[in-house]
Amino acid sequence: MPTVIMQKWAGLTPEQYDRLREYVQWDRDIPAGMTYHVASFDQGTLHMTDVWDSEEQFGTFVQTRIVPGLEHLGIAGLPESIVTQTHDVFDVAVAAGPR
Repeated sequence: MPTVIMQKWAGLTPEQYDRLREYVQWDRDIPAGMTYHVASFDQGTLHMTDVWDSEEQFGTFVQTRIVPGLEHLGIAGLPESIVTQTHDVFDVAVAAGPR
């Protein structure tokens, strides 16, 4: 069952997020199990929502790629996270078909 991970990270800047993305390269070397990622900033807080095939795959990604990236870049801490199982997934692009 797909898992939804919602995260909030107060104090992480857009520049730090971009440096971490560039270092970890989750957008080019997509980790096993990651199906969706969106990030936004509001009043100095990073908000992220991910969909993963499993919580275990997300945990492996954090421990093997995110934590080492944070350490390498000198960024302290981790975001607050809420992990839930999906109830429903609706993908507009799939439902709409070719345009």
